[in-house]
Amino acid sequence: MRVGATIFNQNYNDWDRYEAEERGGAVPKRAVRSDREIFNEEINIARIADETGFDSVWTIEHHFTPYTMVTNPLQYLTYIAGITKRVDLGTMVVVLPWHNPVRVAEDVNMLDSFLGSGREIICGVGRGLGRREYNGMGVDQNEGRARFDESLQVLRQLLGTGQCDFEGEFYKIHGLRLRPQPERDLSENVWCAGGTPDTVQVIAKHGVRPLTIPTTSLELALSNMRNYAELRQNAGHGPSHTKLALWTYVGETASEAEAGARQYMCEYADSALRHYELLGAHLENTKGYKEYGELQKALRQDAEPFRQAFYRSHPWGTPDQVIKRTRELAQAFGTDEIMFIFKYGSMPMAATEKSMRLFAKEVMPALKELNPEPLNVNGRVVESSMGQQHAAK
Repeated sequence: MRVGATIFNQNYNDWDRYEAEERGGAVPKRAVRSDREIFNEEINIARIADETGFDSVWTIEHHFTPYTMVTNPLQYLTYIAGITKRVDLGTMVVVLPWHNPVRVAEDVNMLDSFLGSGREIICGVGRGLGRREYNGMGVDQNEGRARFDESLQVLRQLLGTGQCDFEGEFYKIHGLRLRPQPERDLSENVWCAGGTPDTVQVIAKHGVRPLTIPTTSLELALSNMRNYAELRQNAGHGPSHTKLALWTYVGETASEAEAGARQYMCEYADSALRHYELLGAHLENTKGYKEYGELQKALRQDAEPFRQAFYRSHPWGTPDQVIKRTRELAQAFGTDEIMFIFKYGSMPMAATEKSMRLFAKEVMPALKELNPEPLNVNGRVVESSMGQQHAAK
């Protein structure tokens, strides 16, 4: 199994100032700690990953809030390509409804040209959830699924053949050819996040392999992947591995690891609640987001389980504890690669680096020996409840 590291670039401590400013409050115009300082600091995650034997470095796309500040993951990874020597690079994800898919294909093709034959670009794509982001990009969120479906088809055509002919509602493309001319078929390097049944239907129909980013819960993510496996089989495609993102924190002692995981994982969950406005009600009436609307309704009643979910279910602890929990999740999700998030919330870089280097030395060798079978229709059940890996203390 492959093991990756992910760069998030969160400015968690700016949330109170940001939300007050959004409400029209009189607050300072700039964060206490600058976004650029966080960028410059977290680039070191890529350097450490390249140095210590990780297979890949990933980053994400978000806009306008302190949640994360990576606005163009392919641009970011092009820089990362220049400061690393051996790691593959991945996006989790490029949000297709916010982009012209032709430009996405060009950017992937360009980065692949820079990387050459020894390294890969893995293009994870998704549909997006944030209302602020859709509004800021001037895209109607009700069109999200339809735009995503068309964009995915255009992207895969271009990355597969270097050419595209497509007639859709949003994109009408005829006789298009990429330059520089692609050297190989990159369509199999496209993976897709499936956070809702609607998105799962699209990617299963097209036979696109799934990338799982459990920003709400592992239970929901696993349910979606079981649904994907069934829909994929019904569409005539064989079983597929998944790629899985997990939050982690490794300590030399259980008490040290628990203190870090409890604080920073709960901060991350809080940041997700705030960025996606999950205590609101807008998703109930947004086309294609019914399941998130139901989640909003439940969270308005009690959001505490959500705030505790990452801490209770993701792999943190001593190296042995992290190996055990990760093995369970890798088997459950049928994954061939796990992208670990090492820095999130207000975690200092010194704590991140300590956790990451301990992980690389004592956890990663055991994980690379894993060889989970692909996800299948029957799915897999993790022993005991998915959300009770770590009991609250």
